Amino acid sequence: MKKFLHKFLVIFSLIFSGSLLISYLAAHINPENFWLPAFWGLAYPYLLASNILFVIYWMLRRKWSFLIPLTAILIGYQSFGNFIQIRINRDAEPKENSFQVLSYNIRSFDIYKWTNDPKTPKNILHFSKNSKADIVCFQEFRSTEKGLLSMYNIKKELGIKHAIKSKKGTDVAIFSKYPITHQGEISFEKGNFGSAIFADLKIGKKTLRVYNLHLESNRFVRKNYKFINKKEFKGDEQELDELRDISFRLRHAFIRRAKQAQIVRSHINKSPHPTLVCGDFNDTPQSFTYSTLRDDFKDCFKEKGSGISTTYSGDFPSFRIDYILHDKNMICNKYSRIKKEHSDHFPILSELSFAKK
Repeated sequence: MKKFLHKFLVIFSLIFSGSLLISYLAAHINPENFWLPAFWGLAYPYLLASNILFVIYWMLRRKWSFLIPLTAILIGYQSFGNFIQIRINRDAEPKENSFQVLSYNIRSFDIYKWTNDPKTPKNILHFSKNSKADIVCFQEFRSTEKGLLSMYNIKKELGIKHAIKSKKGTDVAIFSKYPITHQGEISFEKGNFGSAIFADLKIGKKTLRVYNLHLESNRFVRKNYKFINKKEFKGDEQELDELRDISFRLRHAFIRRAKQAQIVRSHINKSPHPTLVCGDFNDTPQSFTYSTLRDDFKDCFKEKGSGISTTYSGDFPSFRIDYILHDKNMICNKYSRIKKEHSDHFPILSELSFAKK
């Protein structure tokens, strides 16, 4: 019996180790060409945790089998830092000539009253102002002709003079204390819900290009979330249909985000200025979308973040899907994920400065 159990656990360990190796491919294989690894990439944190448990189990049993999951973990050690950072003494004094950047998916200022708090729009603006951000990037943004959410009043509430917003897809907006010298919008294929804008900001004698993105969502509906949150599964035909529906939606979103990321990356590569990318990518760091947009850029979370820094508080996908990336012309001095529950996303805040030549 013990021999059978040992063989069973070895096989099980091999399956999880193999699955972890497949998850590494998700960052390098375009879902448009082959979409299956993207599903494993989505499960990366759970696969990593499972393999760590197997390492501990085999070591406690004093079995050489621990080398199987350990090898799988070490092969993808670079992915580990995308999800978890262990850092002490993060707080530091603001650097001279630095600027603060806030990126925040505000869920349309709670238009459908998800929070059951009529003060949520005011609270979002109040928090954003108190963050002392010089540049504010909102995703799922909306504005009105009059009232609190008019562009005039939003700028007034934030204490910011300059702003642009998208005209297509899910609205995004950039608010800046620095003058905007040039701006534009990046177009995606018809039917896409994603949005991308950019603005060139005059900061002293330098010009900074800021991109704000909101890439394709999974387009889940209520029944999909209900299925994800089920505690018991029967495996009947109805549940299989629901599983197929979720899989189809994810596959469709993986492919669309990959295309959008490539279009934005192509635009970024032509930027004549130091460049900053903010946004809700709707994808985890173990994805083709993230690796395409990050490329040779640096991730503020990896530089100065701590812990797991989950940015989405909803049911799926969990973990980090909101980012602040920058090129080699800048230095990230601080990064924080702020646990404010005015939206289904948590805001992220970074302090950056230009690198000295």
